[in-house]
Amino acid sequence: MKFKFLIILFLNIFIAQNVMAQQILPADIQRHTQTIYAPTTGEVGKTYFYCQNGNKCSTEQVVREYYKNKDYSVMRAEYAFWKGMFILTFLDELYPANHYTSYGKTGVFHDMALYKTQEEDLIKKCAYIKNTDLKEFINSQIKKHEAGAYIRDLDEWEVESYKNPTEYFKSPIVQELLIRINNKTFYKVVNKILQDRKNNTVGTPDYIVWNKKEMIFVEVKRKNEKLSEDQIGWGEFSIQNKISYKVVRVEGQKLPTFNVKP
Repeated sequence: MKFKFLIILFLNIFIAQNVMAQQILPADIQRHTQTIYAPTTGEVGKTYFYCQNGNKCSTEQVVREYYKNKDYSVMRAEYAFWKGMFILTFLDELYPANHYTSYGKTGVFHDMALYKTQEEDLIKKCAYIKNTDLKEFINSQIKKHEAGAYIRDLDEWEVESYKNPTEYFKSPIVQELLIRINNKTFYKVVNKILQDRKNNTVGTPDYIVWNKKEMIFVEVKRKNEKLSEDQIGWGEFSIQNKISYKVVRVEGQKLPTFNVKP
């Protein structure tokens, strides 16, 4: 009898721990979640899955391949991308050329106190980007930056094999995005960052994918991987602002019969 009691107690604890381990997400995030499948390698880290060509790959690579196979363009768009886009958008207001000679480690943009006139200029710039040609505008800001001061958040941090965000922004995939993304969506994202420059670049979705019919902001996770509070915040923001958004979870499955590379 005592043995039976211990078994029941153990099962109850096990079930409770599993329930506690599962993240309870907001209903709108759950409604915008889908699961895709890929065979697992039995390894950990960035070689956890097999892609369809038989190569070992990461969770992100599985999702990238999934959308490319459906004829979507796929662009890396997390922290460094939107932080850089924000800085370029407000380059004149946050990094005035006549005020600093360098914006390196001592000139982090979110720590700068703004004058009243700068705040007014930020509001004007927000209104401006609602109607401007985004590709032309961002490229003109890139040229202005390259002719001016070093800015750590534009001139460091390798992105997608490009040596820094500025070079990444000149790449074909980003240039295509600047043509395809509508001004209202771009404005909503940079304006959200503007409300809290220190924290609101954290948690932005991993990818932006698009085809002729739609553009989606995509957060990538494994089956039971948790979303951070910042990621949840960006997901809810996207949904509430009618920006197409998905959490794509990758779940492991048994290895198919194709030959895989060692």
